[in-house]
Amino acid sequence: MNFIDEKVLISLISVGVGWLLAQGTSLAKDLWIAQKLKRGLLHELEDIKEQLHRVLILYARQIQIYALNGIEPSASIPIYNMFFKQYYKDVFSRLNRDQRRSYQLIHASLDTLNKKNEDFAKFTGEIYKDLKDSKDDTAIQRAVGLWGDEVTVLYMTAKEVLWHVNYHLKNKRNPALDLMGPMHKSYLKFAEELRHEVKKIIEQGKNLNREDFAKVYDEAIFEKSNSSRRAQ
Repeated sequence: MNFIDEKVLISLISVGVGWLLAQGTSLAKDLWIAQKLKRGLLHELEDIKEQLHRVLILYARQIQIYALNGIEPSASIPIYNMFFKQYYKDVFSRLNRDQRRSYQLIHASLDTLNKKNEDFAKFTGEIYKDLKDSKDDTAIQRAVGLWGDEVTVLYMTAKEVLWHVNYHLKNKRNPALDLMGPMHKSYLKFAEELRHEVKKIIEQGKNLNREDFAKVYDEAIFEKSNSSRRAQ
């Protein structure tokens, strides 16, 4: 009888050990998947950051065209955030509150930027079509002013999204969105500097030649870019 009890005990222990190993394996797998998804969210932010820099170059160019009383019939392509939209729900519970709030703010702002850009593209196409051969100077100037206002808002919105992306990447573990704290103070300084930056782009744009915007390739741009890299 004791021999049978020992066999039952050994069987129970074996089952228990097997269950514990299975649970440990499952937990390790869940942790590995969570870390992989977290890295994916951060990698996507890096990609978004790079794309925002490219979009800002286009918007800055268009602000310069506006400064010369012109309109350019083009718009940026959207900046996609497919990884966030597909996998955020799977890693939500593994993020702390500050990380969740920061991700949600960034991607909601990015969606807003994409929607504004879509509306801007339609608006630009419509006014360009209506005024391309117009002789009504008053209507043209009004349209140029409206177009300039729109592209300026796009530039500032893209800059704000970029600021939040940079803030999150610099504070991966705790991207706190504090009110009246260090983050808020830093953001307000950025917002003030951004307004001066836009004014500077407009003022400098007035000194450019309209003919230069017709160039597809300009060697001076690449020389300036290479000089900047060497200086870094």
